[in-house]
This record gives sequence, structure tokens and C-alpha cells, in this order.
Amino acid sequence: MKKLFLFIALCFLSMPATAKINYSAVIPVDVEAENSVAAKDKAMLDAQRQAFLEVAAKLVSAADVDKLSKLSDDSVQYFIRAVSVDNEKAGGTKYKADLTVQINEQLLKDYLSENDMIKLNAEELLIVPVFRPYSNAYPLLWEEDNLWRQSWRSKGLVKFGAIEMRTIGDHFRNIEDLNAQNALYMPSGIYEQVSALGESEKVYVVYAEVLENSDLKITLKNEYNKTEDSFTVYDDGKSDVFDKAIEKSVMAISNMERESKNNASENTEHSLNAVYIYQDMKDWLMKSKVLSELPMVEGVDTKSFGGGKVNFSIRYTGSLQDLWNTLQENGFSHEASGNYYIIR
Repeated sequence: MKKLFLFIALCFLSMPATAKINYSAVIPVDVEAENSVAAKDKAMLDAQRQAFLEVAAKLVSAADVDKLSKLSDDSVQYFIRAVSVDNEKAGGTKYKADLTVQINEQLLKDYLSENDMIKLNAEELLIVPVFRPYSNAYPLLWEEDNLWRQSWRSKGLVKFGAIEMRTIGDHFRNIEDLNAQNALYMPSGIYEQVSALGESEKVYVVYAEVLENSDLKITLKNEYNKTEDSFTVYDDGKSDVFDKAIEKSVMAISNMERESKNNASENTEHSLNAVYIYQDMKDWLMKSKVLSELPMVEGVDTKSFGGGKVNFSIRYTGSLQDLWNTLQENGFSHEASGNYYIIR
């Protein structure tokens, strides 16, 4: 098995630098267990692991693939975006199918980067730390009593995966009206100035409030897309609560960035080629109308007719697995055939 992974890695290392990496793999499975349900469960786990390692082998060395092979099944499933099933046969003690496993590109790259297996071009974020030292106090930004900003500044450039977080420096004071209040409720004009001066669209206001029991309530505000998150960091009296709050903030910001990219990917339009075998033209017109009205489908483009078959493409948003689920719910089935799908 190690030789196979080495061969795969060497093949991809010899490819041109411009080659586009495919973050999915088709895994044929033929598994036998005590019953077909157990066989299917085992086949799914085995296929997910094999696909994960095949995709990872396109990015890392054979030695690193060997390290990744030691991850638990639960850890591997963390990287799985979707699984679609073709040519499924189950019965008795056996399960057989062709499983197309999609790997979450961003999660995989972040993990590999965090474990020094690959180098990524870092995306820089700007951190604006606002601090309320006690209940009913005015929030602080530039004031010397802003211990929260001092803690962030003491960390320097904070690196996490493919993200680098830089706390705004004193030169940002030159932005007129950039104070604690306007940072918390940032007008678009001030955001644009902060973004331009920091040369980054990603501006995060990180608001820390000291509660009565000395715990910290943290609110994260992404000024780029106006999303928020919040959590509480408990003061155990043993470690620096600001350090713990920064560590947890970094993790939460990373998750917010990841979710934002996933949402953007889900809204990206995809296309697949398909063939439909029709009884007559009326049959196809009715089916194409149903397809085009599905919520995920952006359009159905007919390419050619002939021999009782119509070649067409489906433009859709979201994941391929979600598309198959939607088609199945509306009475359609599909079968992979080379670089296209047969829709029935």
C-alpha cells in the first residue's frame, strides 16, 4: 500500500505546476460482511478513507500520506464533503457500488498547512480589538486602558493555517472618527478606509466585555460580510484570561472564514453533462420543465437530439450529492457513464 501511495505522489509531482487538482475520487467497492447493511457501512468507511488518501497524495509527500493513513475513521469523515452512489447492488451479505467521494478542499488544505505538510499563500485579516473593562463603562479602542488591544498587539502577527491576523497599529488613528463606538457599529465609510489602509477586505472587530465574575464575553464581527459570533471565556484564576480569549477567538475566526468560503462555494454555479432517453418529444419537454423548476437548478441547456436520446447540461448550485437527492425526491435516477450521466 505504501508503494502505491508513493507511486501516486510521484506521478502528481511530475505533473505541470498548472495542473488542476480534482478533489474527488471514484472508488469501486465490493464488500462482504455479516449482512448487506454492515457491508455497506464498511464500504462507505473504506471508500472515504481511500478517496481521502488519494486526494491528499496529490498535495503531500509519500511520508505525509503515511502519517495521514493513521487518522481514525471519525477524523477522516471530517474531510468528506459528499458521497454519491452509482451501480449499487446490495443483498445477502454483500454490497457493491461505485462511490464518488468529494473531499472538502479548504478543510484539507487548512489541516495540511497547520501540520506543516504544505505551504499556502496566507490570507491576511485585520483585527480591531474593542474593550469594555466593566459593566456600564464606555468601550475603549485607542485608550491606554485597552488591555485587550495590548494583549493582541503583544502577539504580533498571529498565524493559523492559511490565515494571518494582524492587529491594527497606531497609524490607523489617522482615520477620522475611528473610535470604539464607530468600530462596534462600523459605518461603510470607515470600513472602506480601514480596509484600504490595511490592504485587506477582511476586517474583524473583536469585542471583549468583562463580566461581573471576571469572565470575558467575546463578540466577533466580520465587517466584510456582516456575520457575527460570540462566546464566553471563563476566568479560572490560574491562567491569563486574555490569552485564552485570543486563542479561542483565533479558532472562531478561522471557522467563520471557513464557513464563509463554504457558503460562497455552495452559491457557485456548476454544470454537468447528461443524457435522457425519451419516449417522444412531449416526454422530454415535460421532464425538462420539471428539471428546470427544481430549486437547485439554474438552467437546463439542450445540446442535441437523436436516436431517442437528448444530450443536455444541467447548471446547478450547491453540492452534487444535494442535486442527486433533489432529483431522486422528484422521481429521477442517475447513472454515471464516462464523463456524463444518464438521467432516467
